[in-house]
Amino acid sequence: MVDLEKICPEGATVAGPYSPGVKAGNLLFVSGQVPTRGTTEIKEQTQTVLENIKKIVEAAGAKVSNIVKITVFLKNINDFAEMNKVYKTFFEENGVTEKFPSRSTVEVSNFPLSGMLIEIDAIAVL
Repeated sequence: MVDLEKICPEGATVAGPYSPGVKAGNLLFVSGQVPTRGTTEIKEQTQTVLENIKKIVEAAGAKVSNIVKITVFLKNINDFAEMNKVYKTFFEENGVTEKFPSRSTVEVSNFPLSGMLIEIDAIAVL
C-alpha cells in the first residue's frame, strides 16, 4: 500500500470530504481548486485558482515548475482564450517558460457554486 500524506496549506478552508492535496510517493495530486472570491470574471477566477494550486504545491515542498499535468474545467469554452492568457502569464511568472505542464481543457455543463466559471486540478512531481 502507498503511504499517503494530506497536504493542506496554512489557513486553507476545506468544504467537503477531500484533501486539497495528497502526496503519494513522489507525486502530488492537487484537488480541483475553485475561485473563492466574489468575482464573475474568468481572468480573476483563473488567477485565484492558480494561486490556490501554487499554495498547495509549495506546502508540499515543491514549486510551480514541478507541475506536470493540469486539467481545466470551464463552464463556457468561449472563455478559453482569456483563461489561457492568465494561465500562460502565471506559469511564466513562476519560472516556466518552455516546458509547460501537459494540459486538458474541457467544458462542463455546471458547477456546484453559483457564479463559478472554472475549476483546475493538477499533478506535480516532488
